[in-house]
Amino acid sequence: MSDSTAGITQADFRKLFDGDDEIVLLDVRRRPAYQADTVVIPGATWHDPDDIANSAGAIPKTAPVIAYCVHGHEVSQGVAGYLQSQGYDARYLEGGIDAWRAPAGPTAPKPD
Repeated sequence: MSDSTAGITQADFRKLFDGDDEIVLLDVRRRPAYQADTVVIPGATWHDPDDIANSAGAIPKTAPVIAYCVHGHEVSQGVAGYLQSQGYDARYLEGGIDAWRAPAGPTAPKPD
């Protein structure tokens, strides 16, 4: 991870999530973790973190990008860092989906 990779706290993410600002939300949990779970943060699309270089072109640059993994460590930090290097306004969600769920953050069933 680059020292310049920016994170977003759960509290600041909650403000964006609950607000009117447009965000692009990426679920970048590794495939086994994603498949083992039944939910996502509402509005998220899954992107394989090991293939982000190939799928980045499908991610819009028109809004801030927030990437989350299970715990908000190296997976989402690596994706956010890569996207930053490609000109995206990208951050990772500190604490990941586990911290989001801890205070009953809303979730939605995984899309088919």
